[in-house]
Amino acid sequence: MKAKQIRTIQRAVHLAAGLAITGHIYLAPPADSPAHAAIRWVIVPVLLASGVAMWQWPRIRRLIRAKERV
Repeated sequence: MKAKQIRTIQRAVHLAAGLAITGHIYLAPPADSPAHAAIRWVIVPVLLASGVAMWQWPRIRRLIRAKERV
């Protein structure tokens, strides 16, 4: 996969997760609903992981390249 494709996918996932969180904040589903559980256990971790991946991508890429050489 090319670097541009990876960035595009990371941004799309990050934006989709951010929109889900925004909807959760403004629509406020009940605490016992499946949407609340999905936000808590799926969307927030995905949002955090994609944000960290975009932020640290150069470092991650270097680690991947170093492991490929070994």
